[in-house]
Amino acid sequence: MITPAQLREVILKSGFVSPADFDAATKTSEELGKGLTDVLAYQGLISEDILGKLVADYYHVSYINLHNKIIPSQVLTLIPEEAASTFRMLPFKLEGSEISLAMEDPEDLEGREFVKRKTGRRVKIFYISTADLSEALGQYKRNIKEIFQKIIDENVEKSEVKKEKDLVKMAADLPVIKILDTILEFASAEGASDVHFEALESKFLVRFRIDGALRDILTLPKNMHPAIAARIKILSQLKIDEHRIPQDGRFKFKLKDNFIALRVSILPAFFGENVVLRILPESARPLSFEELGVTGHNLELVKTNIRKPHGMILVTGPTGSGKTTTLYSILNILNTTEVKICTIEDPVEYGITRVNQIQINPAAGLTFGAGLRSLLRHDPDIVMVGEIRDQETAEMAIHSALTGHLVLSTLHTNDAAGAIPRFLDMGAEGFLVASTVNLVIAQRLVRKICHACIGEYKPSAEVLAYLAKFTDAKELSQTFYRGKGCSECGNRGYKGRVGIYEALEINDEIRKLVIERVSAEEIKAAAIKNGMVPLIRDGINKASGGITTIEEALRVMRE
Repeated sequence: MITPAQLREVILKSGFVSPADFDAATKTSEELGKGLTDVLAYQGLISEDILGKLVADYYHVSYINLHNKIIPSQVLTLIPEEAASTFRMLPFKLEGSEISLAMEDPEDLEGREFVKRKTGRRVKIFYISTADLSEALGQYKRNIKEIFQKIIDENVEKSEVKKEKDLVKMAADLPVIKILDTILEFASAEGASDVHFEALESKFLVRFRIDGALRDILTLPKNMHPAIAARIKILSQLKIDEHRIPQDGRFKFKLKDNFIALRVSILPAFFGENVVLRILPESARPLSFEELGVTGHNLELVKTNIRKPHGMILVTGPTGSGKTTTLYSILNILNTTEVKICTIEDPVEYGITRVNQIQINPAAGLTFGAGLRSLLRHDPDIVMVGEIRDQETAEMAIHSALTGHLVLSTLHTNDAAGAIPRFLDMGAEGFLVASTVNLVIAQRLVRKICHACIGEYKPSAEVLAYLAKFTDAKELSQTFYRGKGCSECGNRGYKGRVGIYEALEINDEIRKLVIERVSAEEIKAAAIKNGMVPLIRDGINKASGGITTIEEALRVMRE
């Protein structure tokens, strides 16, 4: 692949870009982790097509721009999506025995040979820019959507339920099985965390939650609803003829070479039962702190405090802010042969090797408090309690921390400082809270900018005015970024999520304030004075670094 030095020589020789502008673009490229050619084009220093032709000439091949060009399905499917992504290439035209192949690195001989072997055709190489290729690879998803809709259309008419007594039979029919399997495969391909099946007055709606936002995917005939719901009940071993009360269950679904676990919740509604499936990949790899978005001073505090042999670490934030994911990442780091880890959760979302995980069952008397009391008799070193909800659980968590255990848990508060008054409001004694809590982590999840279409922009006057409350004029004048929208991100400008954090360490000054039962505002002010990075500050840092947008950081702070 062309090196930065070679690219510099090619572009400066053309006279389109000055040495100073090129060097500035190189610095921006390194800061954003984005291709240099993409940065040069985004900054308007040189047009994408001129730049593409210059690089193509260097490789002695032709240049191709596939922006807004539709590749026929019969051409696209000649190369598997996984191979296209790995070798950074895309077939786009087929003429007789010759296939035209767009490559980010035309010198990649391994990629060329793969296509020759796979297709048995001659290969004509074209150069394509990094951004253009990333967008064009999104056509594989378009192709999946076409296949998805075709399967649905072919099977809907075959699967209509005529009578209630037909439910069991219809739920086992191939058309219904095929429709549900296709929906789940598509949900996994789109990176959905939840699948919603909603019965409306005259139709049956399927929606996916992707990156925290719900999106309508398709509508089915209303009379398809009973068969799909029945199929899910059978897989989850729920009562198929029960339509009056909520039901919860789980089942596993085979997806290529892996399994995904699905948590099922069924709720009777006015127009029929609504079903929500939470997708829990069985092979999910715990994320590192850096992947979660914990950086700088926050990272130092977390790494220091999880190594303490006893005490308590609390993770706070609203529902859906990633608290459980953070706890699982901590457990993964602490999970060694020298310690015993026990958890009590509601529900157990992922299985962790060598960790003793228990799911609460309030109907049988197994609450967080009762479960924690029993866990302590199993000689654990580290205990994770899914949530501290009441006085009993709070007192047991404190007792565990005081008796030599490291306790991890969550609370529902808006920021780290708010966790202390919340704990005290549940009946915990101030001096005990001060003695046991080592660290409080508050967090939110923000959507990440799609790096296939990232570009610079200036926030609105309203946003800048609001930002002025938290930062100085110099920072407001810096460059901010957002996604323009492309096929890679579904024209949303965002792809994936990352956390913003604040970490409040309980030092001697904070302990004194806890014992005095001062307000959350006073605790927060003291913590910031001692170096705590507030949530909004971490959000601004990630926005200025091109990770998220400033609007996204402000949005989650207002939740």
